[in-house]
Formats: sequence, C-alpha cells, structure tokens
Amino acid sequence: MSVQVGYGKQIVWFLLSIIIVLTVVEGSVRIYEFIFPTCNYLTSDAGKAIDLELRKKICDQSKSVKIIENSQHNYEPNQVHDTITINSFGFRGADFNETKDPNVFRILMVGGSTTFGAGSTSDNTTIPAFLQKEFLDDSYDVEVINAGVGGSSSIEEAYKIRHIYKKYQPDMFLVLTGWNDSFKHIENKELNPNISKKYFENTWSTFPSLQIWINETLQISRTINVASPFFSHHLISMTLNDEVYEKNSEIWSDRWASICEENNEDEIKTIIVLQPVVGTGTKQLSPSEKIHSDYIKPVKIREQLEFFSKTLPIESCSASLDFRSVFDNIHKPIYFDGVHTNDLGNKVIANQIYEKIIPVIKN
Repeated sequence: MSVQVGYGKQIVWFLLSIIIVLTVVEGSVRIYEFIFPTCNYLTSDAGKAIDLELRKKICDQSKSVKIIENSQHNYEPNQVHDTITINSFGFRGADFNETKDPNVFRILMVGGSTTFGAGSTSDNTTIPAFLQKEFLDDSYDVEVINAGVGGSSSIEEAYKIRHIYKKYQPDMFLVLTGWNDSFKHIENKELNPNISKKYFENTWSTFPSLQIWINETLQISRTINVASPFFSHHLISMTLNDEVYEKNSEIWSDRWASICEENNEDEIKTIIVLQPVVGTGTKQLSPSEKIHSDYIKPVKIREQLEFFSKTLPIESCSASLDFRSVFDNIHKPIYFDGVHTNDLGNKVIANQIYEKIIPVIKN
C-alpha cells in the first residue's frame, strides 16, 4: 500500500513539475514579447531610417487591419488608420470608380502582403502607389489599384482574377508572386469557395488536423503561437525535394498560363512577376538581413523560387519577369524580414516594373 502511495506522489510531483515548467516558459515568452515586441519593422536595419514612433504605428496598425475570412482572405471595407487606408472595395488606398473611364488604362496589381505594402510608411509608399506615381510623372492616363492581400497564394489569386476582379474592368493584371507558394506542396486544383481557407490551404499540410486544432484551441498560449510557425515550416521543408519543387513549379506555371490565356480572350493583358526574397541575387546584406537570410535557409524557399524561374517565360502571358535580382545594385538595407521590403525597396521594384511594362502598355 505504501509503495502505491509513494508512486502516486511521484506522479503528482511529476505533473506539477511539468505545469510549473510550462507556466515559467509561457510567462517568459510573454515578458520577452512585451520587452522585445515581435515586429521586424521595429528592429530590422531596413527600418532604422524610419522615425521610431512611426515604426510603432506601422507595427500596431498592421495588426489592427480587419480581415474577412472565408475561402479567401479579404479586407473589411472602409478602414482608416494613420498608415493604412482600406477603401470601400476592400483594397488599400483611396476609393475609385468601379466603372472605368474609357480613356484610362487600369491596372489591378495582385499579390500578397508585399503587394499590399506590409511595412510601408503610408498608402503612398507601396509598390502599386510608387508605380502609379511613375505613370503620373510621365503623364500617362494609367490607374493602378492595389489588390494585394496578405497571405494570398497563386490558387487564391487565380480565383479572384477569374471570379471577382474582372468586374473592375482592368486592362491589365499585374501579379507579384512566389513567396507564398514557395514553402508548401501546391495543390493541382482550383479554390473551392465553400471551404474555409484555413481548412483548404494549410502550411502544415502533413498534419492539417493538428495545425487547425492549434489555431482554434490554443490561441491563448503565446508559447505555442510563437513556436508553431517555426516548427510547421521546418516540418514541411523536410518533405520537400527536387521532385516536389519541379511538380510545384509545373502547377504554378500552368495555373498562370491558364489565367493568361483566359485574360487574352477577354483582351486583358497579364504580367507575372517572380518576386525577390532576402538572399536571392547578389545584394550585399546588412546584419539583420543576413539573419533573416539564414533563418529562411532551412525552409528552402530560394530553392523553390529557382524552380519557378525555370518555367519562365510563360508564353501565353503578356510578360513574365524574374525579379529575384532586382536589388543587386542596392547597398542600403531593404528587407524587414524574409520578403517584406521598406519604402526604398518598394520604389525600386515599382521603377523596374514600370520600365518593363511601358512597352507592353504602348503596344
């Protein structure tokens, strides 16, 4: 009897020890996040030239933008923050007329958070806004609409181009893509509008039910929320190899080829731009950029982008451009993290896009 009581006490002490350790870890993570906010806009070299108070606003307001979550992510219309405006159509920037002026060439720029302008100091310093300014400075009647949505990948972007965005009467779709398709197994299917995005497209695709349970049940735990993306990305990277990269790139390029063919029938031009990420090209990296470059190395993003690049040019598209080396001659810090760029980076990308697409527009 005494042996059983002793054994029971050991189990109780063991469980209590686990609870104490988990509590200490959770508390430490929360204290660390309070003292050192997990916002690269505050700490990266690319943000040092930005006033500290403005950087804090960018961090806070980036998290404050409300999202409508269904089969795709969309932004809730009519949101106004100091650094971010969401108009009545759910796009970043000022309102526009849904019915296009026949004398204006309208471009819808589609992509993820880089297109949206995560980390931009204002609506006027995103890639679409800088591109708009290039056209205005040269007196072209061109309108650029920012249709970027954080976290969107090619399957979501293709769906929106097919079924949603054409009602805005674009003359051109300009797609900045690559990053959000680079660390997963791409599915050779179309988006199902009746299935929630978090069930349909999950980064931790080898353990979808576990990842969904974490997302829905354990939001209160900062330890799990901080650690989950790191482990999920590294787990999925363990299943990636050249065969998967090649299959992904075929699906990716076929998807865009199909979109371009359909748009050609509607007399809409389509340009696909493979985006740069930290460590692509020969840009000399700052200390924090080097840290981010090393961080994404195990996830093998650059390897997947290399396979994407081998499928270019996509013949049915008006143009398909490889921008991975767009910052080769830029010596200042550009990247806040693995992919998001500061105002200077946005301006460089916009300038290079402008030079490439002017001949397409003139034709």
